[in-house]
This record gives sequence, C-alpha cells and structure tokens, in this order.
Amino acid sequence: MSERELRLRRTCEKALEGVRIQRPFSIESFCEALSIKRGREMVLREFPAGSGLNTPCGLWVAYADEDHIWHVPATSQRHRTQVILHEIGHMLLEHGGDSGVSALLAALPPEIASARVKAVFGRTDYSTDEEHDAELTASILGEIADTLPTSPSTSRDGLLARVDATMIHPRRDCR
Repeated sequence: MSERELRLRRTCEKALEGVRIQRPFSIESFCEALSIKRGREMVLREFPAGSGLNTPCGLWVAYADEDHIWHVPATSQRHRTQVILHEIGHMLLEHGGDSGVSALLAALPPEIASARVKAVFGRTDYSTDEEHDAELTASILGEIADTLPTSPSTSRDGLLARVDATMIHPRRDCR
C-alpha cells in the first residue's frame, strides 16, 4: 500500500471512530451515523429528472451547518452508494470548491439558494489528485463500513435481526 493510500485510510479510520451503523448496511444509516459524529446534518438528494447532460454524477453542497449530497437518480444501488461515498470523501478530505463552481451552481436545481452555499464540489472528472483521492477514499470507506460495530436498535426488526444472528452463531457476542 502506498503512503498516499495509508494517509487516506488513516483519515477514514479517524473520521469513523465511534461510528456505529445499522445492519444490513444502507448508505442512509451510514450517513446518519456519520452526521451525528460530525455534528452536521447530511441530506441525500436526487438530481431532478432531465437535469441535463452536463450534470455531474454527484455533487457535494456545503452550507454553514449542513451538507447536501446530490446524485443521479437513474443508477444502481451500488453505483449510488459509491457516488455518495465519493462525495463524503471530498468532505472528509476537506477539499475546497473547484474551478467549475459557477457551472456546478448552474446545474443545481432551482430550490437551492446559491447565496447560502459555502462550498460546492462536483464529481465531473477523475483526472485531478482530489478526484483520485476522493474515489479511493470512497472505496476505503466502503471497506471500513463493513467492519463498523452495529448501533443498538430498539425497533422490532433490529431485535429480530439480533435474535436471528444469535441463533445462527450462538457463541458470537452480538452486542
């Protein structure tokens, strides 16, 4: 593993310390848990249909107290998760806006008040170091998420999942 990859992995591990997620994994529960840790709400949104050919696959819009991640709607769940993790990578690596900010702001749906936007970063190209790092970070986040502890659930489904897991693996501690 290169020094760059090790640095990115350490950044991800530090960002995810203490984060607990629901099982089975969902990007929504992962974002909710990460939001709690960071103290900033994270909102996942789809680009409206017909947003145009120049619309990026994903877009991170940072406001003063919350982050919005926009993604294309017509994609697989796996691709959607990777796009969202990529944008989270930009957040965790504290990437700033790029030179195409005005073009990205123009791609935003009209309900976004661009005056409130503190930073915007779009997934349009993979040739820069920041894009490469964000994509690698997305993959690392996916790997680490598989090892995160589960959050306690008070829901009936969560209870049944824990009972089921205990019955399958009776000697495993499922807390």
